[in-house]
Amino acid sequence: MILVLASIIAVFLAGSTCGIFAMLVIGIHAEERRAARGRTEPSRCGTASRRLLSTSTCDEAPRRVPAGR
Repeated sequence: MILVLASIIAVFLAGSTCGIFAMLVIGIHAEERRAARGRTEPSRCGTASRRLLSTSTCDEAPRRVPAGR
C-alpha cells in the first residue's frame, strides 16, 4: 500500500514539474514571437517567465558579522 501511494505521489510530482517546465517554455516562446512582431507590451506569461529565469548574483561574498559577547 505504501508503495502504491509513493508511486502515485511520484507520478503527480513528475507531472507537475513537467507541466511547469512546459508552461515556462511556452511563455518564453510566446514572448519571443511577440517581440519579433514588434509588439512592445509584455504579456503576463512572458513577465512571469522573465522573473523566473532572471538570476541575481553577488559580486562579492557577504560580510560576516562578528559575534558580540
